[in-house]
Amino acid sequence: MSKTNIVKANPQTAILKASPESEVGGKLTEMALDDLKFSLAGSRAPAVIEKTFQKLWKTRNNRFSHEHAYEAVRDGKTLGMIICYPTTLMNKLAMPTFSQLFDLHKWKLIGYYLRHWKELYTMVTLKEGEDDEYHIGILATLPESRGLGVGTELIRHAEKQAVLQGLTKSSLTVRQENTGAIKLYERLGYKKVGEINKPAVSLYRMSKVLV
Repeated sequence: MSKTNIVKANPQTAILKASPESEVGGKLTEMALDDLKFSLAGSRAPAVIEKTFQKLWKTRNNRFSHEHAYEAVRDGKTLGMIICYPTTLMNKLAMPTFSQLFDLHKWKLIGYYLRHWKELYTMVTLKEGEDDEYHIGILATLPESRGLGVGTELIRHAEKQAVLQGLTKSSLTVRQENTGAIKLYERLGYKKVGEINKPAVSLYRMSKVLV
């Protein structure tokens, strides 16, 4: 790992460019997506869901790839992960992501969508960010990381990446009932700029001016 890929978060924790071989990358993605993981995997079977997100994590050119992720590592263990990118790139990854999901599940995926059309409608019509923003698509930490500031350090790292790429705003979405996460984001300077109310999910859109 080159020095350019390592950012010290505090004396014990480092933010590293994610590895495709990470043991928890796919699991953390699954945790962050909550019920949306069913729609993406086209199944509610735990084994199918786990296989889906491990595959997406290891593969490049999709929304949930290690390619766009950073891990918070302490004492050799990954405690949290963030996936972030310019919103324009995130939107371009939508079709490649679906293509990889179809290759993985074939017509079972289509069958699931026919049975759960509201979930499909939610995914297709979900607008998470504006084109001039750097979007935090996934943020997840393991329970044992609570109180260590891991989520805060991952968000700050994403914001630095945004500035390096010439963007002056960062954004994210959060479930309206997730009051703990909302308080964290507000403490870090994020403001509610809109609501997303779909048949399968209700979210706040939050944004922050970086410079």
